[in-house]
Amino acid sequence: MNLDELVESISESDLKAQLSHWIEGWKADDSDVEKLSAIIDKWYGNVWFSDRQSQSEFYERFQNFKEEAIRGIGGMTVNERLYWFGLFDHWDNSDGESRDRIRAKLRAAA
Repeated sequence: MNLDELVESISESDLKAQLSHWIEGWKADDSDVEKLSAIIDKWYGNVWFSDRQSQSEFYERFQNFKEEAIRGIGGMTVNERLYWFGLFDHWDNSDGESRDRIRAKLRAAA
């Protein structure tokens, strides 16, 4: 499950919109994947899901995402990183300088 799918997995529309706002901000700024993890952790700690099962399921999906995408980022190609973090559109619509920023965000050497 990539980052965009993680957000879409939230059934409550207000929570989905809140997290989407934070994720889109991360995609546009210069912070890296560790900051993304902190952003989602902070969001998760400050919201209330309508039921414990939804909350637990999201937490499990997020932990899986952190393990596979964030901790496993070192063994990925640039394309895999773009997929995992939902940045293909940003990459396709960027110039050389912007691509360097995306590479830095994804910890991919130029």
